[in-house]
Amino acid sequence: MILAVDAGNSRIKWGLHDGDAWVAAGAVAAGDTAALGRAWRDIPRPNKAMVSNVAGEETRHSLHQALAPLCGDVSWASAQAERGGVKNGYRRPGQLGSDRWAALIGARSLEKGPCLVVCAGTALTADALDADGCFLGGIIVPGLRLMQRALAENTAALELQEGRFAPFPDNTADALHSGALQALGGAVERMLRQLEVQAGRAPRCLASGGDAPLLLPLLPPHARHVENLVLEGLIRMAHP
Repeated sequence: MILAVDAGNSRIKWGLHDGDAWVAAGAVAAGDTAALGRAWRDIPRPNKAMVSNVAGEETRHSLHQALAPLCGDVSWASAQAERGGVKNGYRRPGQLGSDRWAALIGARSLEKGPCLVVCAGTALTADALDADGCFLGGIIVPGLRLMQRALAENTAALELQEGRFAPFPDNTADALHSGALQALGGAVERMLRQLEVQAGRAPRCLASGGDAPLLLPLLPPHARHVENLVLEGLIRMAHP
């Protein structure tokens, strides 16, 4: 049994894998490691835990305390020059976030051709893999709620409100929501076009993260939702 943990800026997601399939999974708000401890009391004891943490040292410390009574073998993911069929093309490979690195490895296990790996959470990342598994590079932009909050906090006439997507919004709440989604969708489409030129053929697109279901209808039909690419990659990183 391997426990994979993805500690992001908004949520901590986890899954328990038995070598064939996920047998348990869950998520808590970032920082709520007490809830993790309660959830983990009811799962089989894992042989190993693989953790991606991009939420800082305080979260790392809290996770260490939550994992200590559950599992003695804990590994902390970090980007390397090559792993899991992916070659890291970052100028300084170690600077790539562990969540992005794990998502790339997860994507490579699912798609062997050129692929754009999209993770839509607090920030949106769109990372390009070529047919040989080389990570070419990628972009980071503010996520849906960060975009909306930035407008609400920096303009006098706009308030942060719940909206819905519309092609031609006729109210401010929908305009904010739709505008942010259109901006994210446009960034992903542009990366897809650039990767198609680089690869010489149309790439696949895998979308993950909490806002992926909202973004997917704006993406090309071949885009596919994967529940949690980071956890998929962490499971593969747990094996030598």
